[in-house]
Amino acid sequence: MKRLVLLFSHQLTEKQELDAKEGLKCSEILYMPKELKEKWQNLGMERELNEFKDFLKEVTTIGDYVLVQGEWGATYEMVNYCKENNLIPIYSSTKREVEEKKEGETIVKISKFVHRGFVQY
Repeated sequence: MKRLVLLFSHQLTEKQELDAKEGLKCSEILYMPKELKEKWQNLGMERELNEFKDFLKEVTTIGDYVLVQGEWGATYEMVNYCKENNLIPIYSSTKREVEEKKEGETIVKISKFVHRGFVQY
């Protein structure tokens, strides 16, 4: 069975977990360690991705899925890294439900993201 490794700054929803287990046939879902997750959430222009590549080297085997979502440049580089190393990079496709409320002179916008499925890059 395959694993799903997350280069992703959020917790998966129950629907995403179910889709990973049933749709992708993953037996295990691996989150990044807390310190790596915090770095992934705060990547900037000076990003250094070797720690993330090292993490993937340690925890993956050929054919595992890697959910890659985040800062665009880092995502691009990590998707390419996955492809070069026989991993399957994916993202979560979502439907957006937006609600807007006017509160005086302020517009409050609430976006809800509903998982539609995983898509391979």
